Amino acid sequence: MTLTHSGTPEDFVPTSQSELSRFLSDNATSARKQTFPVGGRTSLAVCCPDSHSGPLICTSQLNRVVDYPVRDMTITVEAGMRLDQLNEIISAEGQRLPIDVPQSNRATIGGVIATNTSGPRRFSYGTIRDYVIGISAVDGVGNLFKSGGRVVKNVAGYDLGKMLVGSLGTLSVISQVSLNLRPRPECMQLVWFDFDSCQSVDQALEAIVTSGTRPTAVEYCNSKAARQITAESRIELPNENHAVCICYEGPENVVKWQAQQIINEWRAFSSLDAQIIEGSQASQLYNALTEYQTSSDDPVTLKAVVLPSQMMSFIETATSLNIAVQAHAADGIVFGHLPDSASSLENVNQILEQLQSVIDPGTGYLTIYQCESDWAESLPLFCSPPAGWELMQQLKQALDPLQLLNSRRFTELVKS
Repeated sequence: MTLTHSGTPEDFVPTSQSELSRFLSDNATSARKQTFPVGGRTSLAVCCPDSHSGPLICTSQLNRVVDYPVRDMTITVEAGMRLDQLNEIISAEGQRLPIDVPQSNRATIGGVIATNTSGPRRFSYGTIRDYVIGISAVDGVGNLFKSGGRVVKNVAGYDLGKMLVGSLGTLSVISQVSLNLRPRPECMQLVWFDFDSCQSVDQALEAIVTSGTRPTAVEYCNSKAARQITAESRIELPNENHAVCICYEGPENVVKWQAQQIINEWRAFSSLDAQIIEGSQASQLYNALTEYQTSSDDPVTLKAVVLPSQMMSFIETATSLNIAVQAHAADGIVFGHLPDSASSLENVNQILEQLQSVIDPGTGYLTIYQCESDWAESLPLFCSPPAGWELMQQLKQALDPLQLLNSRRFTELVKS
């Protein structure tokens, strides 16, 4: 076995699935050290204390295309392939994976699956779970297993691959994945609306379900987030109130019609002019919206999932606490960056308690996405008790019976 080391002397960089399998098998039968799968290392701090007591398993050398039948619109790649590399390959064939991933120049497809990362387009295209049609992985004792295949229509059965989406590297090390692809759209335009109140935003979002248009993304930003996002995109747009940005993609004439149509439909809710952004500026603004959920020097970044009908009341509470808020508005997913004034654990816990009080525990939850490493030990990273905890424990026991894969992150689920 050829081992390549990176970072600390113990870190392991496999160059094949068989090497990965032997490493985990040897570890399970001898040292039994805690191991930590990593891809592009863009999400190491997500819901986890920044402490690694054993070797990292880095998938950076598992970055090859295994199979790409272009006409079938599927591709099989190794898990360490970076998103930008994958996008470059499939873009050349007029195809894409319509999942928005921050830091796509570093993030790997295996990491995206393990963290279930998504962005604005999840409103119309879903999440990575909807595009994984096959997966290969190695469990905690070195067994290589596969689920699904390279074709869209697989035989029926227990779809274990779906269980690995969002598993945060606690169940197995993903080594290879088959993905369903989509055609690239001809055109994209954004429409930026400026609202003077949360109530107006709420009314407009409610009307989106009866709109004659089909947006691909519906993003909300409070004034603090809007100022940061417009500055990052270098486009002059209204940013002192409540902003909603609608995205349309498809044939150019259809996109142009829809952009004008939503302006007509929402004229009753927005007292200020709407602006259409197209061409390279549309890409700049969209990239800024995609990156914002993780681009923070603030002490704490949190993620809340609430019913869309309850989202604006959560946002009003967060805004009153001086939190910069961006939301995938039609999905009820909110990202918040706490202000610098949240300078102590006591401050942060008080803010979390106020936010938690406006979330219905039966339909929503709150998690700390990133925070100062020395705070992670003391904060309830998963602020809400997990649903299906017993089932999750059984799955962990089946795939990692010795509790060697990122188990500390797994146990964080119950610290709350």
